[in-house]
Amino acid sequence: MSQEIVRATYTITSGDIRKAAALVAREMSLGVKKTHFENRSTEGFEARVEDVREGPGKAVLSIDVPCQNIASVYGLLLSIAGEISCLNILKTIELTDFLPPSALVGRLPGPFFGMEGIAKARKHLKRPLFITVIKPSQGLSPAEYGKIAYESLMGGMDVVKSDELLQEPFDRYVERLKAGLEAAKRAESETGEAKWVMMHTVDAPSKMRERYLEGARLGSKIAMLSPAASGFPMLEELARLEKAPIMAHMAMSGWLWHKDGMSVRSWTKFMRLAGADIVLYPALEGTLKSRRKDLMDVHEACLAPMGKAKQSLIAVGGGMHAGTMGVHVKLFGPDFAYLCGGGVCAHPGGPRSGGKSILQAWEAHSQGISLEKFRKGHKELDQALDAFKKYV
Repeated sequence: MSQEIVRATYTITSGDIRKAAALVAREMSLGVKKTHFENRSTEGFEARVEDVREGPGKAVLSIDVPCQNIASVYGLLLSIAGEISCLNILKTIELTDFLPPSALVGRLPGPFFGMEGIAKARKHLKRPLFITVIKPSQGLSPAEYGKIAYESLMGGMDVVKSDELLQEPFDRYVERLKAGLEAAKRAESETGEAKWVMMHTVDAPSKMRERYLEGARLGSKIAMLSPAASGFPMLEELARLEKAPIMAHMAMSGWLWHKDGMSVRSWTKFMRLAGADIVLYPALEGTLKSRRKDLMDVHEACLAPMGKAKQSLIAVGGGMHAGTMGVHVKLFGPDFAYLCGGGVCAHPGGPRSGGKSILQAWEAHSQGISLEKFRKGHKELDQALDAFKKYV
């Protein structure tokens, strides 16, 4: 079997950089202690330190890891982001980046629909994908959920979804999904635009698969998963079913984005290889933590050539409304998904007006007109800019 290499890059701090680098390579391949049983065959699986760049207080390691036997995201995670973080010799270690070979990429699902597939389903509509996160997050009846969904979709939103917090028995899940799908069908018929309901399959792993398949059977054309909570391989499992585009939600991922975790670039690559058609990351001007550099790293990792893997669509959310769209339009143009919860559902005129305010904000930005100027004569945008001037 020919040797394949994935090059992994780590940023570490340690009292002995060179020894730490050697131990990281050994631990992630053959084990830190050399035995009498190593031979030509085992040597083919030994990770090797390719480069060590020492800087003030830290060092960057490049390690080549044989990957010819890796056939799943689970296996890839164990190989380059496994228990090396527990080595005593390390003070901190971050998986900064990794470059998988084309052969490995070909064995992993990657986005089945991808950015282009989503664009095709929308008939190449040149504007962001507008997603309403139905609020309040929990406690609504299916009928109440359906009503809010219909109103926001009629206002101009493209997709409605539950909050990631929403958990419910299977029967209730089906009932709510049916109410949302009926609302989307009505809105699609009345507007002539594609309207989708995003399913979120919160349950035990085997039952998540069942919920995903049932949601697709009912007519849901898009799904969501929080891989840091479910486990990255759960995303891979659902993606391999190839029933609906999947958005990788960032819930719980913030626990990983630390010096003893992984960079957002690495996280995005894992999401994409596991099959995320859309990757959600905290927006710049909202209620969640975000930095421009990190957001751009996510965007770049969504689009960068990576074997035959299709490109993923970046999504932003967290306290979004009509007034926070501009900075993201400047970064991404029309090619991103924009999630709004309270920014639509808490609009003074209701969710239909909230949806209209989002659409009006896009119209202003796409025409190069300031929101302050465009709000005159656009009641819904005007109300949103006043109501959400101080969001929380």
